[in-house]
Amino acid sequence: MDYASIRLFEEKDLDFAYEMNVREQWNDTKADIKRAFNFEPNGCFIAEVRGLRAAHVFTVNYGNLGWIGLLIVKPEYRKMEIATRLMKRAIDNLVHCGVKTVKLEAVPQIAGLYRKLGFIDEYDSLRLIGKPGRTVPHQSSHAVVIQNERISEIAEFDAECFGANRTKVLMSIHREFPKLCLVSYDGSKVAGYIMCRKAKRGYKIGPFVCNPEEPQTARDLLAKCMQRISSKTSIYLGVPAVNEGAVEILQEFGFEPYSKSIRMRFGRNLEHERLSGIFAIGGAMKG
Repeated sequence: MDYASIRLFEEKDLDFAYEMNVREQWNDTKADIKRAFNFEPNGCFIAEVRGLRAAHVFTVNYGNLGWIGLLIVKPEYRKMEIATRLMKRAIDNLVHCGVKTVKLEAVPQIAGLYRKLGFIDEYDSLRLIGKPGRTVPHQSSHAVVIQNERISEIAEFDAECFGANRTKVLMSIHREFPKLCLVSYDGSKVAGYIMCRKAKRGYKIGPFVCNPEEPQTARDLLAKCMQRISSKTSIYLGVPAVNEGAVEILQEFGFEPYSKSIRMRFGRNLEHERLSGIFAIGGAMKG
């Protein structure tokens, strides 16, 4: 049997990763993949067989929390346990960096692989699709475009729900799509924010985090964001199924489920996480 070698992912591998993404019919752009690589250039890996690229996996280190995503193995190499070896390399790298909790979003068909590696199921993560232009009554107008100098305070608010500081992710999305990143304040305090970006097909919303005790804030942010997107396209997002309040609001705006994944965890439970505030995840590759 040919032996797969594993090395660090390099910028020259971006075209390969994008081609793999297209093959799997995932809705990410090449810019999405490059952004994910830039989050953690020393935590993304390529597997090669006889010098040919066969698979890849990406990680993001948030300090106490690590994330694994973009695990894809070319079909002709899928009986060589390459996925297992890449996952072990990714986990070992995160643990070596001090991460105590590792999470991922698993396609149900391959969740068994992750369970064998020690991951446990947490909850279903729904995938929803919607269209701009849905009118929802009683909207306020408190949402404003995020200013770059306010990212740090938004990241602090976000961490109360996400469970870790992901400033680098928020800054990167805001840098590329500033007009699609909105925040709402309650006095001087952040009450919620939403970010949206162009996808290969349509747009993707996420992260989208709000104080669950102020559902009108979520409606306001979502309405303002959708108003900035062409009515001729589709909008995609993921949301924890356990956040029934968020799912209800999204359904008010016409979002419908079309798929789901499984949120899984390796290591200890997060000390601080507030799923009731997560109205849309940042994405399967980064949480």
